[in-house]
Amino acid sequence: MSWSGFFKGFSAVLIAIALLLGGGFFAFQFVVSQFAAPPPRPTFPNDNPSPVAKPAAATKPAASPPPAAASPSPVASPTPSPSPKPSTTATKRARVTLGEGLNIRQGPSADTERVGGVDYSDEVTILEESPDKEWVKVRVESNGSEGWIKSGYTEPVAQEPVQ
Repeated sequence: MSWSGFFKGFSAVLIAIALLLGGGFFAFQFVVSQFAAPPPRPTFPNDNPSPVAKPAAATKPAASPPPAAASPSPVASPTPSPSPKPSTTATKRARVTLGEGLNIRQGPSADTERVGGVDYSDEVTILEESPDKEWVKVRVESNGSEGWIKSGYTEPVAQEPVQ
C-alpha cells in the first residue's frame, strides 16, 4: 500500500464524517427551531375581534383618521345597536349564585369596562334593571361598589321585617 492511497482513503473518511456531522447539526437546528416557536393563538367564534385587525385597517391613510376622530371616548361601545337605557325598579337584596362569581361592569353591556367583581354567595342590593331584563345594577354590600352584572345569577334574600 502506498502513502498516497492511504491519504486518499483517510481524507475520504474525514469528509464523510464532516458531512454527517454538519447535516446532523443543521437537522437538529431545524427541529429545535420548530419546537421553540410558539404555535398560533387559536380563535373561537365567541372571541372579540383581535387587535391585529386594527393595524391592517390603519394602513389606509384616508380611513384611519375619521374613526379616531369619531370616537373620542375610549369607553364608547363599539356595537352598532344603542345600549339599553336602565329602568328603575324597587331595591331588593340578593345573593350571587354563580360559583365563579361575577364581573361588575360600568354599563349594562359586556362591551363596557370591568370595574370590579363580586364573589359567590356575596350579598348585593339590586338598584335598577335594564329594559331587556338581561342586566341589573347592583351595590355590593361588603365594599359599597356599584355596577352592572348579568341577571339570572342571583337569588333573593329574605329581608327581615322592620319593627
